[in-house]
Amino acid sequence: MNQLIKTCVVTDLDDTVWDWLGMWYNSFNPYFNALKEKFNIPDTELKKDFKKLHQKYNTTEVSFAFNELITLSDDQKAEISRKPNVFTKSIHHQYNSNKKNNLALHPGVLSTLKELKERGVLIVGFTESNAFFTKYRLKHLGLDGFFDCIYTPLDTGVPSSTLQYNDKDYWEPELTEIRYLPKSTKKPNSEILEIILRDFKVKPNNAIYIGDKIDRDIRMAKDAGITSVYAKYGSAVDGEKYALLTSVTHWSDEDVAREKEFAEKHKNDIISAEYTIEKSFEEIFDFFNFAPHHKLDKDLIPHVLTMWTQSVSVQQHFNDIALRIRNLTLTAFTFIIAALGYVVKENIAFYIFGIEVKALTVFSILGAVIIAMFFFMDKFWYHRFLRGAVSHALMIENKWKKLIPEIRLSSKIGEASNLKIMRMSLQSNRRFLLFYIPLIFIFLLLFSSSFFISYNGKNEKDNLKSSRPDSGSILFKNKKYEKPIRNINNENDTLNQIILKKSAKKK
Repeated sequence: MNQLIKTCVVTDLDDTVWDWLGMWYNSFNPYFNALKEKFNIPDTELKKDFKKLHQKYNTTEVSFAFNELITLSDDQKAEISRKPNVFTKSIHHQYNSNKKNNLALHPGVLSTLKELKERGVLIVGFTESNAFFTKYRLKHLGLDGFFDCIYTPLDTGVPSSTLQYNDKDYWEPELTEIRYLPKSTKKPNSEILEIILRDFKVKPNNAIYIGDKIDRDIRMAKDAGITSVYAKYGSAVDGEKYALLTSVTHWSDEDVAREKEFAEKHKNDIISAEYTIEKSFEEIFDFFNFAPHHKLDKDLIPHVLTMWTQSVSVQQHFNDIALRIRNLTLTAFTFIIAALGYVVKENIAFYIFGIEVKALTVFSILGAVIIAMFFFMDKFWYHRFLRGAVSHALMIENKWKKLIPEIRLSSKIGEASNLKIMRMSLQSNRRFLLFYIPLIFIFLLLFSSSFFISYNGKNEKDNLKSSRPDSGSILFKNKKYEKPIRNINNENDTLNQIILKKSAKKK
């Protein structure tokens, strides 16, 4: 069979690359039923409430924003985040776990993307899903870098009513470029495909478009003059799953009306894909032969090696700075802990305007602040520079690895450093937390305990009552002794009085 040569793959994402409907149903359905049964809310009323929530944010994936559901009372909303016991997840936690655990690639996707990247093929994603959730799936599935670019609509962001555990840039891909489309972008939209080809200077006959919807994806590819590939494995619409989705969809009445009008207008059209992949994404190799999008010039290899070497040197530089910061952090931690041991042993405290403040209280909170400052400088300063250097080196390695297989240092370090403990991936962001948080926690624990520590076997109230100086004075006090160290300015005895007292004792 004579295979066509292609240099560019443009593909739909939801239900073509990953199983979106299965992920959504297996997380939302148990979540919906748990709320309905626990709080005895009528089915239709709860669906109507979720539909309003989804329409507000233009996506069915903000169901976790339960604080905005009007059918729930404040007590019920608090109950959703509360764990029934130590060994059971809360309703909200279970929903998030189901969403993550049911997110999976379709068969053959990962191996096919790897093979296409090895051959230098341009890979572009085009989706209707909002940018935030697209980046969320890209990161969780480890696909950053496999796609050269993804076109996705702008979103309204994560609802402000929800607690965010990661910083704003956490979900941003390091290697895959994200290009934003208008919020109202809907398929079929052949203009977007034409823009993609124009952006990357690809001729329509050198590209294929893969999608799981005949009336949207395949029609769009045909209108744009691109070879169409129908992903039949992703088009199966389960009656129960799809029925629940349509009952809470974010689509407005206008969207539904537009779809009906479009369907009526094209009801007599016969749409068929040029190629069909039945069970696996990798079946595209049965129909096409893929070639590099850009042919690499071997004469540039010396310049490439120079740039790659410089990128690796920059990585080493910032990595060295990061290690120095962490060594300084441990040195500061050890020094402050030793100081705290001394002030506890000597029972040192301060009187500030008549109020006793233990040195342990002051130094422990100061220690937490110092470690937090090291953390800020490490993570939000030099680590960003390091990530930039790594990203640049990876770009060079991925582009030239076929001609120069030896330049794989950054890639291999990345693979080796992706440690997993109890199914949790310890990426660089999490390793930061594992290093700094225990140190800060120790100081906060000492700070809290300082309010319950008493001196010389006395209880706290007795200590506060005894030997308190006049209000308005500031006095250092070593509570190992019975009397405070006196301020010479407040001394009532004169030198002559002291001499007379000593003379009296001798007589």
